[in-house]
Amino acid sequence: MSRFYLFGTYSLFFVLLFGCSSNELPAESNNGNELVSETSINENSSRANELNEKGYEEEQEVSSSTDSLSTPIADDSVSLKEMELLKKTLRTYIFDEYMGSSDYGYAKGINWSKNFYDNLTAEEIWNVIEKYKEMNNGEEGTLFDQASYLTMHAPIKDNWKEMFLENWYNSPYSDSNEIETMIDKGDSVWIFTDTLPYSGEKDNYPFITLFKNTGNWHG
Repeated sequence: MSRFYLFGTYSLFFVLLFGCSSNELPAESNNGNELVSETSINENSSRANELNEKGYEEEQEVSSSTDSLSTPIADDSVSLKEMELLKKTLRTYIFDEYMGSSDYGYAKGINWSKNFYDNLTAEEIWNVIEKYKEMNNGEEGTLFDQASYLTMHAPIKDNWKEMFLENWYNSPYSDSNEIETMIDKGDSVWIFTDTLPYSGEKDNYPFITLFKNTGNWHG
């Protein structure tokens, strides 16, 4: 009887011992899995950060490369010397070869004051003639054609009034006529003098009409 009792006691002890050990194994296994998972997550996170940083650096390099390619490059194909040559060529044609010749006719449209022409920059003249060539299908045309277009489309400079008064007081008109009123008409100016004053009436025409881009005037 006592043998059976002892055998039962030992059996119960081993069952309990084995059961406790069995219950602890999954816990240890779980802890191991958690460590592996945590290590894997950390490694994946670190790897992702590295890839993100690398991708960001590559993106920055690509962006920098793109920016450098998209930066506009100044057009150096036309030199200031070429522009100055065009200005000189047209000046010689307008004042020496055309307006000083028997071919000149006021109604033909090419009428300039020298100080107004000289006040234009070579680049301003170049740009006007380039616009003319664009409208003329790339053809340069004759010097007469270019001079005519420049007369119509030359820019108006801010100091047009000072340049006009300089010409006026150097002309014989200023001896017997004093300017009283100047009415701005946009591209032109109506100028009234003491001999032909401004009245505001319908038929009150100016003494002269000045064109502000060329300095030319007519009565």
